[in-house]
Amino acid sequence: MLLNGGLRSEMLDGFDNRVIRTLIGITALSACALSPLLSGATLVLSADGITVYDTVNNITWLADFNLPASNRFGLPVCSGSAIDTKACVNPSGSMSYQAAAAWVAAMNAANYLGHHDWQVPTTPNIDNSGCSFTGANGSSFGFHCAAGALGSLYYSALGLKATNTAVPMPKNTVGPFSNFQPYYYWSQTIGSSGSFGYATFSFNTGFQDVNTKPNFMYVLPMIQGKISGTPPATGQGLQVNPGGQTVYDPETDVTWLANANVAATNTFGLPVCTDENTPKLCVGQNGAMDWDSASQFVTNMNNGAGYLGQTKWQLPPVDPSCPNYGCGGTLNPMGNLFYNQLGFTAGTPVVTAPGIGVGPFNNIQPYIYWTCEANTIQDACGTAIPSPGFAFCFSFGNGFLGTDVFADDYYVTAYFVGSRTSPTGPEIAEVANAEGDSPAIAPNTWVEIKGVNLAPSGDTRIWQDSDFVGHQMPTQLDKVGATVNGQNAYVYYISPTQVNILTPPDAMSGAVQVQVTVNGIVSAAFTAQAQAESPSFFVFNGGPYVAATHANGSLLGPASLYPGSTTPAKPGETVVIYANGFGPTSSQVVSGSETQSGTLSPLPVIKIGGAAAVVQFAGLVSPGEFQFNVVVPSNLANGDQSITATYSGQTTQVGTLITIQN
Repeated sequence: MLLNGGLRSEMLDGFDNRVIRTLIGITALSACALSPLLSGATLVLSADGITVYDTVNNITWLADFNLPASNRFGLPVCSGSAIDTKACVNPSGSMSYQAAAAWVAAMNAANYLGHHDWQVPTTPNIDNSGCSFTGANGSSFGFHCAAGALGSLYYSALGLKATNTAVPMPKNTVGPFSNFQPYYYWSQTIGSSGSFGYATFSFNTGFQDVNTKPNFMYVLPMIQGKISGTPPATGQGLQVNPGGQTVYDPETDVTWLANANVAATNTFGLPVCTDENTPKLCVGQNGAMDWDSASQFVTNMNNGAGYLGQTKWQLPPVDPSCPNYGCGGTLNPMGNLFYNQLGFTAGTPVVTAPGIGVGPFNNIQPYIYWTCEANTIQDACGTAIPSPGFAFCFSFGNGFLGTDVFADDYYVTAYFVGSRTSPTGPEIAEVANAEGDSPAIAPNTWVEIKGVNLAPSGDTRIWQDSDFVGHQMPTQLDKVGATVNGQNAYVYYISPTQVNILTPPDAMSGAVQVQVTVNGIVSAAFTAQAQAESPSFFVFNGGPYVAATHANGSLLGPASLYPGSTTPAKPGETVVIYANGFGPTSSQVVSGSETQSGTLSPLPVIKIGGAAAVVQFAGLVSPGEFQFNVVVPSNLANGDQSITATYSGQTTQVGTLITIQN
């Protein structure tokens, strides 16, 4: 975070003294540090950490398994009915099948990493490696399908086991709920005419689908009506019942279990699965289960006096007439939670997956990935599809190969056949907002540039007092500089794999060219997408907690974040939150000046735990650093609460939290 009122010398308050030299750089710099595997291993991470070579299949994967979330290669963000979902990307990185093909085509058009032969991972129509089932059209599906690229990676190279997620979700809080999984949840409703399974609802994208009974999904038990003896309903918002273990939704007249994955800690007598079929009725290690087990699970909840003294637990219903997206109300109680009560939009996960390393990969999503049809892993995608309007898809949430309609939103990664030659000069792989990794950048915004050979070997540092001349921010550090559309950016941090800059304040929009110069050698231009604003919160230590202080300047956060230094916010308290990329203010920014100021008008809309907060002040306090003085809503429960800021139709990154303690 930058200094209030001056960049180089005096620290004007205790918070800046502790955080200025780390937040813009170090917390934003926290790229995953993964060690290359042994030279004889199946998967070998490149020296720059950008790609992974599969020595068995002779293909080179993207190391970032959700690159679309940070680099859309010019495709627009999916927002509003006017956007063509066949060619847009959700902020989370998910997209339709047609958009997945368009994204890979755009990556090839950009000659990403010097290659124009990237492809969607392939799957054969008939997989003899051990697939569980054969569909009506002769297509293989189910668990243990390892002949395709994603199945080979999941089962063979990474050694994962059927029904297990590649990325376990940590404990989380979403409104009054805990432990939501960004995946599909079972319903009690048989799928629409002609289907062979049960309706499911995705808390990753808001999509209503049908899945076959042997697949593994999660369970969110409910009771129809309000529990007798609980306080009467007031208003239409979610109401937490005494004890906090159940939540009533007045809009659908449904009482929910507050623990959205209770099966992970209480199987209600069902054994833990040793594989997907053993025993016949069982619960997976992460809490997911097949439909028959889910049905027995809620039956067991009702045994005797019943769980929490209730004997009417059931799987939620879903009306088959609901459209895939946007269905809520009594037709779809789970959809009502997602869209109406929790306020999520289509394509937005209720919780963000942790960016932990899985082997040499990072950002694997514990959800479903698109895959195209081809005979071998090395073949290019063909035109054949398993059935009209359907494409293959593979789950890194449980190892299941299936098919789904083109319109569903899944994730996508890519590879090319062969190995990659290491570059000798600077090469840019990614340009993104330094906080939240949005691929959209903006004027006067802190931005990270990632790649290889971006600084001399061993040269890693932030700017120092000596780098400033005439109260101007430096445009080079150790002969490392960057330009945006030919204009010098202001360089805060350099390293061989990452450079952090403040973009020039001049207006820019659409495709802009970003280049890095190292000792006079200029990188190839990287095309980034620019807009007037690219809002994000600064976060501590890479996230998820927003960088914030109490009014007295002491750090705000859970006590465990920085023991002895951070304390939670209290309802009704005025707190100070720091942000990036909110655009022009009432005062014109002087390019390069070490001081900036000005207020935002109108004020941003800030929500904490879904409740609107009063914003008392919003403005620039130093280069690229916005400060928001915010009153915490008085009715928030204890614990971590989501926090967002919306401005000019743009919203800050998903998954940010602030800790509340009454």
